Amino acid sequence: MNISLFLIISSVLTIFYFFVGLYASKNIKSTSDYFLAGRNLGLGSIAFTLIATQLGGGMLLGTAQEAYQSGIYGILYTLGMVIGFFILAAGVAAKMQTLGVSTTAELFETKYKSASLKRFASLLSVITMSGILLAQVVGSKALIIGLGVQNEPLFIGLWIFIIAYTMIGGLYAVVLTDIFQVLIILAVFLAIFGYSIWLEPSSFFTWNGLTAMQSQFAQTKMGLSEFVATLSMPILFSLIEQDLAQRFFAARTKTIAGLSALIAGICLILFSLVPIYLGAKAKLLGLPLIPGASPLMPVLELLTNELVLVLAVCAIIAAITSTADSLLCAISSNIALDFDLSWTGVKDPVKRSQVITLFIGTAALLGSYFVPQQIIPIMIESYAISVSCLLVPLLFAYFKKEVKKSAAIGAVAAGLVTFVAIQFWNTELPKSLLPVALSLVAYLICDRNSGN
Repeated sequence: MNISLFLIISSVLTIFYFFVGLYASKNIKSTSDYFLAGRNLGLGSIAFTLIATQLGGGMLLGTAQEAYQSGIYGILYTLGMVIGFFILAAGVAAKMQTLGVSTTAELFETKYKSASLKRFASLLSVITMSGILLAQVVGSKALIIGLGVQNEPLFIGLWIFIIAYTMIGGLYAVVLTDIFQVLIILAVFLAIFGYSIWLEPSSFFTWNGLTAMQSQFAQTKMGLSEFVATLSMPILFSLIEQDLAQRFFAARTKTIAGLSALIAGICLILFSLVPIYLGAKAKLLGLPLIPGASPLMPVLELLTNELVLVLAVCAIIAAITSTADSLLCAISSNIALDFDLSWTGVKDPVKRSQVITLFIGTAALLGSYFVPQQIIPIMIESYAISVSCLLVPLLFAYFKKEVKKSAAIGAVAAGLVTFVAIQFWNTELPKSLLPVALSLVAYLICDRNSGN
């Protein structure tokens, strides 16, 4: 690849993102402006930014990586997220928009009347999203390794710019850059996909073609436990995920919230064919991979010329960026809005939020050097603890007018204890949903037997 051309184009784009952050910062006068864009986002803005939250390391790089290993099973993560979006569109997103809160954890205080539960829920949310953010950093590292460039300054410089514009402009900057980034991703990768299918049109979209392709991945068939976890965790986490909920909280109306989730789900399931196809094709062609690299790079090098390859790499970086900035903003909102940070000495809440964003981004960058270099497994493991503890009480808080603090405590405790216990249970049985089931049982028992 022409590294000089890549550096020129990517530098122009990252500088553009930075100036978008500066522009967005002019309208920030409160934490509501910083984290929720004044609760005034329209359908196009919400739909684009929802798509952008998922077109990152998990959707593009991670799905291609999984398709390289398991063929069509690589679609499981995206399929789970899309099902989650459809459930959100069926009423959950609209309900979120009407709650009048800034974080999902805040519901433990407004509905269950427990500040302690709110802080605990926010802590779990921060831990989960930090793991997902780490996966994006790992994804960018895999991309750079795939270029055949061991360039730490390039890797670090990319993340400095991502952190900088998110820190300066908050959610509004994230939404503005998301729109631009999604357009780049769709234009470049749909063009590459269409060209590749045109060259080899007969096999990919037929049942016989898919069956023949998958037969070559038989030796890498995943176990039942991994299958269930990879499909179910994205579905369940999407219903409580702060970076998604933040968009619905920021929507102008509940209709916009619900319709944007539907549009995003449809777009994501259609686009998922691209990384599945490219990842599987890399394996079937026997293209060699550098350890830790993404399979996208060798197959893109085979299918494209230098200019298109550079544009594709810039589009992948845009995908990673569009998810990472969303996570940075969401993690910062949990910390800034759910905890008392007056002890920090920073009186201006907006400046305090910006400092938090800077700290979280820097910690994620440093943490990427100490975690496994596989994207989807990091994300699935990150989802599990929040889903185990928070899913049940939050769903009841969304839809039930009268809820009891004791029921929420029972659900969180049962989910947490079960989640910890199954870490020591070595079995191929699908154990990922057990904490959720026991959390629900505990909630119902405590709700029935308590008068509080």
